[in-house]
Amino acid sequence: MDDSHVVVALIENRAREVGLAALDLRSATLHLNQYIESSKSYQNTLTLLQYFKPTEIIVPARMADLAEGIGGVMALASHSSFAAARKVTMARGCFDDVKGALLVQSYTNGKANGTNVDRHYKEYYLCLGAAAALLKW
Repeated sequence: MDDSHVVVALIENRAREVGLAALDLRSATLHLNQYIESSKSYQNTLTLLQYFKPTEIIVPARMADLAEGIGGVMALASHSSFAAARKVTMARGCFDDVKGALLVQSYTNGKANGTNVDRHYKEYYLCLGAAAALLKW
């Protein structure tokens, strides 16, 4: 995405499952991704961040506090490739999957690419939590 105007929110659980929400501010397009990182290098997350070239990266405050010792998605947010992106921390409570599901359903008028968010929100709780923080931002 050239000349990016994208803001990204990231969250990770202990099983190295990552939720990523990216909002393109120019087109008002919301991208949701949830996946399990299969390598310690966090290649999936790195690839997505390189694709989106975010201007801001939002992470839970607690994750930022722990980043120095654990690596993971917060370490990627601080990676030299994203030095220009402003790092934003938000309270962990802002990454609420239920609020995220409601916001996404409202945002899409209930038509999230033909899927019913109500039916799938438990499977995609991390990316919906990231969406909640991103849309609150």
